[in-house]
Amino acid sequence: MQSRLLAGAYEIDITPPVGIDLAGYFNVRKADSILDNLYAKSTVLKTDNTEVAITSCDLCVIPRELILRIRDLASEWSGIPEDNIMVSATHTHTGPVTAGLLAGEIDSGYIDLLARKVATSIFMAKKNLREAIIKVGKGKEDSIVFNRRYLMRDGTVVTNPGKLNPDIERPAGPVDPELLTVLIESTDGEPITLIVNYANHIDTIGGTGISSDYPGVMARILKRFLGDIPVLFLNGAEGDINHIDVNDPAPQGGYREAERVGKILAGTVIKVLSKVDPVRGDLKVKSSLLKIPLRKPSEEDIERAKRLLSEIGESKSKELTAFDLAKGSVEIERAYANEILLLSQLDRDFEELELQIISLGDLVLVGIPGEPFVEIGLAIKEKSPFRYTGIVSLANGYSGYIPTEKAFDEGGYETRLARSSKLYEKAEEEIVKESINLLQTC
Repeated sequence: MQSRLLAGAYEIDITPPVGIDLAGYFNVRKADSILDNLYAKSTVLKTDNTEVAITSCDLCVIPRELILRIRDLASEWSGIPEDNIMVSATHTHTGPVTAGLLAGEIDSGYIDLLARKVATSIFMAKKNLREAIIKVGKGKEDSIVFNRRYLMRDGTVVTNPGKLNPDIERPAGPVDPELLTVLIESTDGEPITLIVNYANHIDTIGGTGISSDYPGVMARILKRFLGDIPVLFLNGAEGDINHIDVNDPAPQGGYREAERVGKILAGTVIKVLSKVDPVRGDLKVKSSLLKIPLRKPSEEDIERAKRLLSEIGESKSKELTAFDLAKGSVEIERAYANEILLLSQLDRDFEELELQIISLGDLVLVGIPGEPFVEIGLAIKEKSPFRYTGIVSLANGYSGYIPTEKAFDEGGYETRLARSSKLYEKAEEEIVKESINLLQTC
């Protein structure tokens, strides 16, 4: 006999103060305004034998040490086992610095408050438990996703080579336009929460305003449709994916772009909601810890970085956008030289990655602690025995970009050695293999 399913949800404001450093860029950006608020949104599911929490935070990344703090508090307060808690970041590039990556300083006071607030969202979601039904559907939205790595006429692969660049031959990889929607309702049909899973970078706005970017726009629209419920955005395998159409000359940045993308996504979600099916079955959680070797800078790399920094002096750039990656600017080279020196001080040879599976009936979520390339997500989906498979990137930690082995041969931004790209070349193979193993035994 199937266990009775209970579900609860809660969202809490995690907006940092103006003046905090923003994450995701190569240069320091001090927040000077709040464009919209950031939230931690949690859903708790409970059956007779199992209890899980799924949390989405409007943050760029959440490092492993912060994940463990959140889990410890949430488990203490709610009784949910730490290993049954999945916490992910949406990957907004207009949220606060939470990890030592690229530029900006961590505000320890904010981090302390953040850990308690995220744990509170889980605790409150559990307090809101009631009998529930889960309905799942999937659709396709291919108008706002593009592989951002391009094969150029000279044989190189370049990330974000610029709009209407005549040297572009073709995209270097595929996209995953699948949009997975999980609607959780009470037994009398009242919406409790909505989960949306879709693979795309969240960096449409730029600048120095705090914002949840397009997932926030999407959530606000869907709340008008479903009521004031938490709408969780779980990012998919977005490591080499973004919203920029290089064949369209129109600018694609700023808050209006976030609104455009968010409206399109919300519209697709609403269409999918008209054809969702109930899923039933046992609630299960499984996880596995992988030890992935790290790439390290050579002595030659270190000497070159020191020499470069002594030659080019202090930084003068105010903002380095995604398009600056393709320009080979001095500012980008300075940032990478600093990354080499910081990596040279790393005192370990491996990174521990937690892969986590949460399943119920025909639905499964696969948590990966980094930014896997879209090919990795597609490979896992292809071998998954589940009808509905969602890849959740940036979950339970952050180990940087996870490129394919082929991408390392091609080169490009995502493979260049830095704290945000340090796993060894065969990480793809190990992660796909272990994810499929977990799926087949879940």
